[in-house]
Amino acid sequence: MSDCLAVFGTTYETLRAEDFFREHGIKFRPVLKPRKIGSACRMALQFSMDGIEAAKAAVRDGNLALDAFYRKDGDGWEKIDNT
Repeated sequence: MSDCLAVFGTTYETLRAEDFFREHGIKFRPVLKPRKIGSACRMALQFSMDGIEAAKAAVRDGNLALDAFYRKDGDGWEKIDNT
């Protein structure tokens, strides 16, 4: 699974997002959010970069409070456009 993360504002919102990701057919796994990424929530959803458009649709359809999407960039994480 190529590294892409969806980071939400709260654990509750991350758990809600799981349902919408499933509905949109996105293969994902819940992970601990890397410390370098700022957010109050300690969880994130990791998925393939191939699923980014479906993930954006899931966030819109669920009216989810997304902090940001990130992709793996070497040893760090790069924030990517959320639109």
